[in-house]
Amino acid sequence: MASYSSESNARTPSQNSGGGSEQQQQVHVMIQRKRKRMISNRESARRSRMRKQKHLDDLSGQLSHLTSENGRLTAAVEATAHLYLAVEAENSVLRAQAAELSHRLQSQNEIISFVNSGSFFLEDEIFIGGSSGGGGFMMNNSLWSESIHLATQPLVPPADILMY
Repeated sequence: MASYSSESNARTPSQNSGGGSEQQQQVHVMIQRKRKRMISNRESARRSRMRKQKHLDDLSGQLSHLTSENGRLTAAVEATAHLYLAVEAENSVLRAQAAELSHRLQSQNEIISFVNSGSFFLEDEIFIGGSSGGGGFMMNNSLWSESIHLATQPLVPPADILMY
């Protein structure tokens, strides 16, 4: 009998009869479920890797786009800064010119006031403008008297010049 029991232990489940068939079906169903779950898990992992790769590709594209946008904006800022410096230099020159013109206008108005007051002596020749070293000119008395009545009103600068 000992050999018989060892033979029955050596039999495979498919060789068992009767109640073994139901057990075989359960084992077979469990194996199928396990195989199905394994295939499903592999497919899910593959989809996850694909999503991850797509996300990585999207991020790489976004990085490339943002890098080029950053370069474009940096160039625009540099160009704007350069233009700002050029405009600021031009404004500085214009302010200096406005100050000079304002000073010259004030001097001309003082001359007109002096001429209109009549408190000057007409001589044969009159030295106008500049310093004693040069820069002025001599004017004949007759020319001077003719030009006196040409400039009887004070000169008024345009309003926008005085804004600087």
